[in-house]
Amino acid sequence: MTTRGPVRVLQWAQEHGEVGGVHASHRQLTATLRSEGSVVRYVDTGSPRRALRALPSVWARRSLHLFHITRLWRAMVLAPVFAVLPGTTVLVLHSGSTLGQVRRLGPAGAAVLRVALHAYDQIWAVNDEIREVLPAGLRGRVRVVTPYVPSPHAVPAVAPARDPHAVVVATNAGLEHYHADLAVEAVRRVRSGSWPDATLRVLAYGHDGDRLAELRQLVAREPWVTLTFDAPAPEVAHVLASSGVFLRPTAWDGDSVIVREALAAGARVVASDTCPRPLGVELSPLDAASLAQSLVEGGPASTGEGLSTTTMLDAAHDAAAAVAGR
Repeated sequence: MTTRGPVRVLQWAQEHGEVGGVHASHRQLTATLRSEGSVVRYVDTGSPRRALRALPSVWARRSLHLFHITRLWRAMVLAPVFAVLPGTTVLVLHSGSTLGQVRRLGPAGAAVLRVALHAYDQIWAVNDEIREVLPAGLRGRVRVVTPYVPSPHAVPAVAPARDPHAVVVATNAGLEHYHADLAVEAVRRVRSGSWPDATLRVLAYGHDGDRLAELRQLVAREPWVTLTFDAPAPEVAHVLASSGVFLRPTAWDGDSVIVREALAAGARVVASDTCPRPLGVELSPLDAASLAQSLVEGGPASTGEGLSTTTMLDAAHDAAAAVAGR
């Protein structure tokens, strides 16, 4: 990644704002690129003050700009900035809710989006569905990638003992589309049948507000449920490596960092069949009875169709090499 001087990578992200998979994804990418000798800096799009402080470093010609978002309106608002930046600009679309966001824009908003997306040299999407929902004229610059980049803490150096009946679920602030309540009910069902010793670990993160308070109340009298908030990455890695099953009953977000981390840690992954899932994930309909059955008996394995085996690191290497070769 060094020809005629180093290529600088600028990560445009809500460095102190977003949580969960998006934050883990760009942090994993940064750690790996830096370990390879690349210069990586952040422009914090979640704070105008911090973003302005970083501006002097963004105008170098030999730069690769990676703009990580879950909300399309951010791409539209910052399009004028990225249209004039030197170097190569990449919009990274992380959210499986992109289809719904485009539909909510309406005809006028979709027209603005079409114009705004031309400001970016490349668009990286985490599944085929995102690529297909984008304007047809832009699909040639869209690349499907997986957001997971293996990092040193992804798997503990010493593997802990694994409990095959320990189940893990992750939820952002207890939001409805993560369906942590279905995970609780599914484990309750298996405890009353085949796995009386089953436990559930809820990894919560994001905003500790009303939704999460409701979830805490739901599990307060269940001694077999442990709910933790904003567990550090090494603890998450240990939980995944010591648990039998990672349960992912989401309405979307098919290719998520934590699903890939769970697979890398050797856990079974049982996920709702509502969207594409990585190769080897066991699929289940999105209801408590079906999830419980899949926990015990397994489910059909995903083929990985609609997702990519190309990592964000691979895409970053290719883009940086192109910048360096100019």
